[in-house]
Amino acid sequence: MSVSVDRKETKGKALTFLTAQNAAFPNFWLDEDWEAWQKKLLVLAPPAVFVFDRQGRRAARFNNDDPDKPYTHNDVEGLVRKLLRQPAGGGGD
Repeated sequence: MSVSVDRKETKGKALTFLTAQNAAFPNFWLDEDWEAWQKKLLVLAPPAVFVFDRQGRRAARFNNDDPDKPYTHNDVEGLVRKLLRQPAGGGGD
């Protein structure tokens, strides 16, 4: 799923982008003030990616809060592939 934190005036741009990307997953718009979601999600600014395991526990948070440690889509995909190899009942390395 994706969550847009765009301002109300510009949320249409997010929809246009998702449509152009053929985003075939649920998309939501978060209409809270930026201070609220930054505090709750511990993210300074988008984009951020949260990855959850099969039990619904957060496995990782990728963000660009530290410019010396940027993440890539390969980082996210590598973790997702690792999690998908794990048994459905849990278990780790």
